[in-house]
Amino acid sequence: MKKIIVLGSTGSIGRQTLEVIRKFPREFEVTGLSGGKNWKFLAKQIREFRPRFIATQAPLKFPKSKILPLEKISEKKCDLMVSAISGVAGLRPTLKAIQRGRKIALANKESLVLAGRVVMQEAKKYHSKILPIDSEHSAVWQLLEKIPRSKVRKIILTASGGALRDTPISEFKNISPEKVLAHPTWKMGKKITLDCATMANKAFEIIEAAYLFDFPFEKIEAVIHPQSLVHAMVETVDGNIFAQLAMPDMRLPIQHALFDGERKKNLIKPLNLTGNLEFRKIEKMRYPLFFTILEAAEKGGIFPAVAAAASEVFGKKFLAGDIKFSEIAHLTKKVLRETPPQPANLKNIFTAVEKIKNQFA
Repeated sequence: MKKIIVLGSTGSIGRQTLEVIRKFPREFEVTGLSGGKNWKFLAKQIREFRPRFIATQAPLKFPKSKILPLEKISEKKCDLMVSAISGVAGLRPTLKAIQRGRKIALANKESLVLAGRVVMQEAKKYHSKILPIDSEHSAVWQLLEKIPRSKVRKIILTASGGALRDTPISEFKNISPEKVLAHPTWKMGKKITLDCATMANKAFEIIEAAYLFDFPFEKIEAVIHPQSLVHAMVETVDGNIFAQLAMPDMRLPIQHALFDGERKKNLIKPLNLTGNLEFRKIEKMRYPLFFTILEAAEKGGIFPAVAAAASEVFGKKFLAGDIKFSEIAHLTKKVLRETPPQPANLKNIFTAVEKIKNQFA
C-alpha cells in the first residue's frame, strides 16, 4: 500500500484526492491530513481514514492521531505527499517535503510561481519527484511522454475563461463576488474560482509549466477553450498539434498523479466527442491581471512572488467586499511598480510576501 499524506485535505483538491483514494482502498493508506478552518469536515475525514498525523489549529482530539505543526507533518515519511494547500501558504510545507526527498503530487501553483527555480533545484538535489495535479500540466505530462522534447515548438494550455468569460467588460466595475464565483464548468474553492475569473491562474500555470517541464516561457501559450475538454496541446516543429482531451473532472489528473502515470480503470464518466470545440484569444481588456503576472515573470527575481502574493491579498479583499473587482489587477500592478528588484532567494521571497500581507491584509 502507498502511504499518502494530504495537505489541504478539506479543500476542493484535497476532498477529490480522498475521493479517488476511497475508490482504491487496497492501493492507498492515508497516514497524514492537514486542514484549515473547516475543522468539522476535517474531523469527519479523520474518523474515516484514521491518519497517524494531523496538522490543524482546531480543537480536535483523536487518540490514535497525533497533532503536529504543518511543516512537521510535511516532513513525515510517506510514499507520496499531495500538496493541495491553496495560495502562498503552500510553499513552505512543499519545500520541507522536497527536502526530505518525498515524491510530491503538486496542486499548489504558488510553490512554483513564488520560487520555481529554488523548488526545482531542491527537488533535483534531494531526488524528489514532482508530479502535476493541475489538469493542464497533467495533460502536458502525458503528451510529452509521447513526443520528444527536441521536436516541440510550443506548449499550449487551455483556460475556461472563468465566470466572466461572456460578461460585458462595462459591467466589471460593479460585479459581485457571487457572480465571479459562479464558474461555468469546474466546481472549485473560492480562490481558484476567482483566479479563473481574473485569469491569474492561467498566468501562474504558464510559469509553473516552464519550471515543471524545463521549457522557455516564450514557448508556452494559453487560449480560452469554453468547453474545457481539451486540457493542453503540444505543437511540434513540423506544424502538427497534439491534444489531450478528457472530461473536466479533477479526479482524472489526481488519479494519474497518485498512480505516477499508471492508468487504472475508474467510474468517471467517459468523454462524449459530439459537439463543437471552440478556442479564443485571451483579451487584455478582459483579463489585465493575466498579462500583469506574465510581465512580472519576464522580469524575474522576486516579481512573480510579489504578483502572486498581491493578487491573493487583493482577491480576498474583493471577496470580502472591501474593493471592486477591477481593483485587483490595478492594485497588483501598483505594488509591482513600487517593488525594487531583488534576486529570488527564499529570504527575499518570504520577506516580500510577508510585507505585502502585513501591509494590505
